[in-house]
Amino acid sequence: MYSEDIVLSCNRPQLISVLDEGVTRLPPETDNSGNIEYKTKLNNTSITRTSHLATQLQWRLAEGCGQAVYVVGVHDDGEVVGITEKEFQLTLDILNDMAGQLGNAHVSSINRRMLADKENRVVAEVCITQRNAVQRSELRVTVLGDHSAGKSTVLGCLTYGEADNGRGKARLNLLRHRHEVESGRTSSIALGTIGFDSDGQILSYANNNSAEQIYRRAQHVVTFIDTCGYSKHLKTTARAITGHSPHVFCVIIAADSETLTATTRERLRIAAVLNMPLMVVISKMDLATRAGFGMLMHNLLAALDTTIPGRSKCVVTGSAANESLAKDMMGLAVVPIFTTSAVRIVGFGEITTVLSKSRPVHASGRNGLSNSPRLFEYHIEHLYSFDAVGTVVTGWVHAGVAKPTTELGRKLVVGPDSAGKFTNVEITSIHTLRIPTETAKAGSSAALAIQTQQPVSIQKGMVIVDAERLRDGSKRCVSDEFVARIAVLDPEFSTMNSVIVHIRSAYRLARIVEITNDPPVDADRSEKSAAFSCYNVLVRLKFDDSVCDYLYPGMPIIARDGQSLTFAGHIEAVL
Repeated sequence: MYSEDIVLSCNRPQLISVLDEGVTRLPPETDNSGNIEYKTKLNNTSITRTSHLATQLQWRLAEGCGQAVYVVGVHDDGEVVGITEKEFQLTLDILNDMAGQLGNAHVSSINRRMLADKENRVVAEVCITQRNAVQRSELRVTVLGDHSAGKSTVLGCLTYGEADNGRGKARLNLLRHRHEVESGRTSSIALGTIGFDSDGQILSYANNNSAEQIYRRAQHVVTFIDTCGYSKHLKTTARAITGHSPHVFCVIIAADSETLTATTRERLRIAAVLNMPLMVVISKMDLATRAGFGMLMHNLLAALDTTIPGRSKCVVTGSAANESLAKDMMGLAVVPIFTTSAVRIVGFGEITTVLSKSRPVHASGRNGLSNSPRLFEYHIEHLYSFDAVGTVVTGWVHAGVAKPTTELGRKLVVGPDSAGKFTNVEITSIHTLRIPTETAKAGSSAALAIQTQQPVSIQKGMVIVDAERLRDGSKRCVSDEFVARIAVLDPEFSTMNSVIVHIRSAYRLARIVEITNDPPVDADRSEKSAAFSCYNVLVRLKFDDSVCDYLYPGMPIIARDGQSLTFAGHIEAVL
């Protein structure tokens, strides 16, 4: 995740401060990097000069991840000279004017010191903070597929715009560990990003230096979640599905294979059971033969007809990649199929065109989400601790709107802990897509700086919720036992005594209490049953070792037994 970059990039690198008593000189100002600007003083300036200073402020804010520090009363070479009180007030007025020109920045703090050896001379540190004024949409795409399907290579071409050399050059930009580079096998979750500006032009690492630059320039951001193909790393793949709250599943299939592997069929079934928008990308078209590709398409279309009979299938060409197709995909009406070659760098334009027009459906309430602050719920994916900020958690706003606690005016709690209890918590600041912001809406990723009133061991998989939500009759509660409606993926499931259940970013060992067949009777269940004919099994599960978790009906779950997936489905009832 990105919270480490958020916090560390906002920390000032200097070891001494102009506020320290006795300091007469600072390190020289760094002109080409950093968020610290030295100013001896600012006088009455013209409109042109103020505009130039505002542009300089914007650059410092970008360097400091939304925070800039102006050290007043200091020459560019670091000499501390101080200014009079009148000069300081005039300088402060001009700094406020500069921040006002940006529209979304303000002076957030002023710290000053009177120089002891110079009568009535003052020095100060003025912190200017920028809030995110642009409403960015975010789409998270989980990339699934068998090993050697070319998942990382496809993402490398999408995010960096570079052709592959046929030996995995494109995937090197996404691999995180040395052993992944040496073996070519992904063993961890990797994230790739592209964005689209107001004109629909793609923003990638090919024309941007960092993900942060993409975020700041983009109005629509697509985050790719690269997963593992080997069964050895199944735990990591399962966490990417349930923990990263994806909006779209993308299944990659190699064109040089005439049949669909068991892993590929399994991923298609999971997309159907979890009722997810699905896109299929056929990679390695440069290695395909006419007869082999024809056989692959026949098998793929047959598998889609069996697994997801309610959706149309569309092989996408340049003219077919339009807004209508994107809406139909997100609305579960069609499964687009793309053909690509990383070596020839073809077929990726159609993918980016569709993704540029695809928007999450949270606002429509398909998943029961709401932007009402009373329904606030946040799922924790990672957590960090920093001296300057405290505890920072990253994750996803599942429902409601995240605001600093002082603005929200409501009581928030974090948990549950091992005893099933929640602890009061306060949100002190929010970042979305590495940008400081005042709110984060349902469906968006966010990094929250939090403070608890008493020591608590925060773990991934916990939630931050409105305290009243736990007693508002919404069937959300802490329990160690539940009933789930599932689709069985492992034929040996009926003989198992326990499974490992993935819920959000956590996984628990659960004992199988009871298994019953229950054909769906209502319209909604009938639709899901048609999507996958085995979605008619009810299983009652109980966590081992007196473990409790925050559960509610409709929550997606995945279970595994060792290196094989056992079932996928949704919680039907919490007991």
